[in-house]
Amino acid sequence: MDDAMRDTFARQGYIVVPDVLNQQQLDELNQVYDQHVLERDETLSTAGTDKQNRFYIGGRDKNVTMDRHGNTYTGRRLWSKAYMDLIDNETMLPIIEELLGDPSWGHAPAHMPAELRPLFRLDHDNIHYKPGRNPTDGADKGGGLHGGPGNFHITCVYELKTVGPNDGGFGCVVGTHKPANEQKLMDIDGDWRRSWCDTEWTSKLPNWDEDVPVHRIEAKAGDCILFSEKLKHGTIPWAGNGERRTLFYKYVPFGMHHGDVAYDTNDPELTARQKRILEFSPCWF
Repeated sequence: MDDAMRDTFARQGYIVVPDVLNQQQLDELNQVYDQHVLERDETLSTAGTDKQNRFYIGGRDKNVTMDRHGNTYTGRRLWSKAYMDLIDNETMLPIIEELLGDPSWGHAPAHMPAELRPLFRLDHDNIHYKPGRNPTDGADKGGGLHGGPGNFHITCVYELKTVGPNDGGFGCVVGTHKPANEQKLMDIDGDWRRSWCDTEWTSKLPNWDEDVPVHRIEAKAGDCILFSEKLKHGTIPWAGNGERRTLFYKYVPFGMHHGDVAYDTNDPELTARQKRILEFSPCWF
């Protein structure tokens, strides 16, 4: 990260990193996506409803795996090499290492030994899918706000399709990764968790504190939205004419855990570095 990105992340709790994926990567990711998501009956059967379609980025089959620390568990494999290469994307990797390795960012505990701070783990992943909006579709209520200062993980949000103005998707309350700003949000009278954005189907509370504004995040296909899970964030109802294709890769500092998804670290297509990032830690903080 350069100083401008650091300042923005410190102030907002998120940044948009442009052009993280090139066209070849996008083509490969979307091709595999078509095979695994759009061909699933349950995806198509819920198209056009307010139900948010979420999936893990991996097969349904799981394999017994043992990592180099001696941990034995049942883990799943990511869909393809293109999805594996997002684990340690060359642009995002040094940013993740800094945010999770430097305790001053508030994710890694201060007592973590210095030699362990560069290490981190992909804790879990998921996909958010929504079809393009049709006039006959029912109401879409989106999702409520969540996140808080007790969280210590960060998330890379890869957009496989462009998210334009007022399309919806990822949104957040700027600066609420900081306790003082979170308190301003919690002091608002009313159900601020559900009534946080103005759309065709939802309304923001009229007494909203503008010291903690809501951002509707736009991003081009290939951009990455990086945010702290301390930040209050949620899903804005999807109004876009095109599909929402959003990948979430969620990382924790070494020795910490949140969702605890197990991955098959014996997958022969994984690099040594990717295997290390997928392994469970031999100790916990």
